[in-house]
Amino acid sequence: MKKIYLVLLTSVILSQNVYSQSETETIPKKIYTTKIVKKAPVIDGFLNDESWNAVEWASNFTEKQPDEGSAPTYQTKFKIVYDNKYLYIAIRALDNEPELIQKRLTRRDGFAGDRVNVIIDSYHDKRTAFVFTTTAAGVKGEEIATQNGNNWDESWNPVWYTKVSQDAKGWSTEMKIPLSQLRFGKAKEQIWGLNIVRNIFRKNERSLWQRIPNSQSGFISEAGELHGLIDLKSQKQLEIQPFSVLQYDSYPKQGTNPFRDGSDFKTNFGLDAKIGITNDLTLDLTINPDFGQVEADPGNIVLDG
Repeated sequence: MKKIYLVLLTSVILSQNVYSQSETETIPKKIYTTKIVKKAPVIDGFLNDESWNAVEWASNFTEKQPDEGSAPTYQTKFKIVYDNKYLYIAIRALDNEPELIQKRLTRRDGFAGDRVNVIIDSYHDKRTAFVFTTTAAGVKGEEIATQNGNNWDESWNPVWYTKVSQDAKGWSTEMKIPLSQLRFGKAKEQIWGLNIVRNIFRKNERSLWQRIPNSQSGFISEAGELHGLIDLKSQKQLEIQPFSVLQYDSYPKQGTNPFRDGSDFKTNFGLDAKIGITNDLTLDLTINPDFGQVEADPGNIVLDG
């Protein structure tokens, strides 16, 4: 009787260990892209371009909250293709109640309502990632995630394009991301970290393509993988944004004071620039000279010295 008891106890312990490992360890998913040789997709939110037929849909998202590990209320699927200059992403957010999709107009980086996030670790260092977000209202935003997802910087504003559409089956978005906005190595065939996140606002539900258990401390390091990127060429980046400010002040004139003659006119101009030195090194440059008048106290004549 003792021997049987010990065997059963051992089997229970082993099964518990296997279960705990499966809860904390996930196998990275893989999706394969391909270089399109035909006409690039038109970024209008409608996924009817022939170029999307070059690859298969990826799906099978897993809920992260509120019920981690379960199937989401509505599934999401996506495709990725590329050419010499751009990465193209099509996302289909299925929803059987399209009239309840939350579309909220906000400023850029205003992440309100239903939305999808594309997380790209193009360095594949499993620490940093570029994040591109589109809401169901067509509002776009972007962030740079560092420290394995513990720090998110919304001040990053790359140049990219996105459009959305809605029908009886849910909503869709197309993204066109210039390769010049990403940083990657020189390997002939590259592997990038990738994850897609879907948020259904009315259900407070968040689902991921690559499951990340809530017990897992990492985020970028736990992403899936994008394969099929071959012979990517470094894109030269040159962005120049000039600005100017004109200011006119009017006030009562102060006698013969030459510095308070009743009006002041000030100008200020400069520019912000991003210059790509190499594919993984960018020079950020700001020139902001101040050509406004220098305020000074009126001159005084001292007669008692």
